[in-house]
Amino acid sequence: MKAMPMSGRNKAGASPQGRGERWSLSLNRQQKIVAVGDQGPFASQDLAVHIGRSLEQVEALKHFHALLAKGFCFRALPVQLDERWYLAEYLPQEAGGTLVLDALAEGGEAAMALHDFVQAIDPFSLEAGGGILLVDRAGVILMVNREFAAILGLQAVAMLGRHVNESYPVATLSRLPKVMASGKAEIGEAHRLNGRQIIASRWPLIRNGTVYGAYGKVQLREGPDGTRFAGKLPAVEGSANRRGVARHRPTALYGIEQIVCQGQPMLDLKNRLVRIAERSSTVLLIGESGTGKELFAHAIHSLSRRKDGPFVRVNCAAIPESLLEAELFGYVEGAFSGARRGGQIGKFEQAHGGTLLLDEISEMPLSMQAKLLRVLQEREISPLGSQEVRSVDVRFVAATNCDAQALVKEGKLRSDLYYRINVVAIVVPPLRQRPEDIFCLTRHFINQFNAEFELNVQGLSSRAWAALRAYPFPGNVRELRSAIESAFNMVNGPFIRLYDLPPQLADYPQGEVAAAGSARGGHPVVSGAIDGRPLQEIIEGIEKELIVGAMEKVGGNKLAAASLLGISRPGLYKKLQKYNLI
Repeated sequence: MKAMPMSGRNKAGASPQGRGERWSLSLNRQQKIVAVGDQGPFASQDLAVHIGRSLEQVEALKHFHALLAKGFCFRALPVQLDERWYLAEYLPQEAGGTLVLDALAEGGEAAMALHDFVQAIDPFSLEAGGGILLVDRAGVILMVNREFAAILGLQAVAMLGRHVNESYPVATLSRLPKVMASGKAEIGEAHRLNGRQIIASRWPLIRNGTVYGAYGKVQLREGPDGTRFAGKLPAVEGSANRRGVARHRPTALYGIEQIVCQGQPMLDLKNRLVRIAERSSTVLLIGESGTGKELFAHAIHSLSRRKDGPFVRVNCAAIPESLLEAELFGYVEGAFSGARRGGQIGKFEQAHGGTLLLDEISEMPLSMQAKLLRVLQEREISPLGSQEVRSVDVRFVAATNCDAQALVKEGKLRSDLYYRINVVAIVVPPLRQRPEDIFCLTRHFINQFNAEFELNVQGLSSRAWAALRAYPFPGNVRELRSAIESAFNMVNGPFIRLYDLPPQLADYPQGEVAAAGSARGGHPVVSGAIDGRPLQEIIEGIEKELIVGAMEKVGGNKLAAASLLGISRPGLYKKLQKYNLI
């Protein structure tokens, strides 16, 4: 593992090599621009365009907005505007603060590593609070927030530009230099800092095998055991708890609180679910594969008066037709060759006093549909090989990922059974129809996998979030969960980056840009094919359309557009010049 100091800076607070212009933005407490310096990138533009705008509206600087709102200050922090590199400094004042940028002759790998990391900080991860510290490879503090400084009894501004150990108490040394030396993260370690009990996590910042800095986060322990920050799952989700459940009669593993959502359509659906659960009517759950139909069935049982009774699930598609009747109705000893000694209780009886979920009911053979219909009507069953009629008290919940009415028309689902199970229908929408829930579901899965893998991932980078929002998720919530689990196997640091996600997500925006170009109606493939233009001209027309589409999608940010198109920044710049798009 190589170590590399940042190019263009000898030590914190020193003037950058090759520094040219310095320019500044004066901000009020809401991070709105109240004044702009007369030099730098904004000098050639109409100042009135920027006065009164939020820092969040300045594309290249918007990642600073959440940091300033949460009490961060920084010095000598690399930032790129168009093709130029600067060192950014922000020192808060009573009425706001001034963001100052000093131009650098060049950036280098260290600048790119630190810049990319700061851009990747998930703003939502800051809502959880905690002290945060960023140092360069020399251990010099580049960024710190008020909470970290308060734990040390210092002012955040006074910590900037100093070696991290100069800010720590004499008896305690920071482990960030050790983390940079080893190249290995330290997650969720409990210890004392300045007399306070904390939980600390530390990550080296690595780019192409070289360490360029380190990032630390601390949380004050709220209890003697620190369980809140140790990433423990609630008891219902712990693996030991699940094994315990398996040894007893089946019951619901989830309640309505496990239906994670924040969009109004799903919140309304949860409220409806509460009312439905109070009754005993049969429920039909309709939704695509992976939308969470089984979770809804568990919630119905947990909210009902039968919650202390068994919850039994049968996947009608997974059981061979020859065995399905014995599985549902049970059998007595000697009922057929190979029958278990003493017989077996069927799923209908196992669910007596509780709830039976018939998953993928549309896959049930027609012969079994007729027998199921009788059970639904009479609430009576006879085990195979027996003439005895037994009464069962069961609430039925059926689920399908198909259009049940279409199956009735096709003769694959009995109409009388359909009308019997379709007493109360709940349609669970696909994830692409509720994109507002992607964020809270992702945070939920991050918390789950942090506990499972004993990591402390803070969130996703802005580019990773953008990929999640753009992707249509044909596999719905199940696919989103798998994508986050896959990222946990790839992540190397506190934030999931775009390239940590599975290829179908990470690569999706590039295909989307191409589709967007076609959708705008001016796609040169069509017009070029009919007007006799040379092939090279047609190809250049397509390329120009894609570049324009990418620039529009990312609001003119050349770095983001180059990433979206899969080319280098200099390569994009040359093409912009070629097509007179600058």
